[in-house]
Amino acid sequence: MEAAPRDESQLSSKPQITSSNAPEYRHKLADISSRASFSDSLNSLFQSERVGPSSPVKVEDLYETTLFRIETKVRLGSQIVEADSFAAVACWEPPGAVHPNHSVEELAELAMKRPIYAEFVRDIEAARTESLGEQKCWQLSLMARDPSRTSQGAVRAILEPYVERAKNDKVPLWCIAGNERARDVYSYFGFKVVKVVESGPDKVKTWCMVCNWPLK
Repeated sequence: MEAAPRDESQLSSKPQITSSNAPEYRHKLADISSRASFSDSLNSLFQSERVGPSSPVKVEDLYETTLFRIETKVRLGSQIVEADSFAAVACWEPPGAVHPNHSVEELAELAMKRPIYAEFVRDIEAARTESLGEQKCWQLSLMARDPSRTSQGAVRAILEPYVERAKNDKVPLWCIAGNERARDVYSYFGFKVVKVVESGPDKVKTWCMVCNWPLK
């Protein structure tokens, strides 16, 4: 287990944060993220497409797909970070660990089974390329607060040190927000909306956001 980067001058006012890719951390991230986002329209859309419109979407199904995503991110070098004993948790993908854009062939293969999700992936990756070009970036994903917990400052503790680190290293940050609440939280910490992607027949919105860009 590693201590995540932090501002020592503010340490006493923030919950403790740790970083690890151990199985417990992967499980906790998948569990908390799936429970926190289960009712989000975007997840409902993707899970319904995956299991079929006639099958009920279960939180267990979302957990399994989330855990698969986490395993892939960890293999590429991502870091799982938690605050206040998992009151909040997220996956930070360092420059060089962000998954490269899918090829046309990969997207076509994905579209054969999940056309809505394939179009979403294409649009999100195109937005990132349009915004950042070939610039390496930090990427935030699966940010979640445990819905059964209350902890003041847990989300701030996870976000602020990495935003400051990226600014010091002169690297931009990228994330997507699947609902207006997340969009507003990220905006508070300096992220700006650069693209809104609409998915499915109901045009469910996803906000593509960047921070520390253009570089200063």
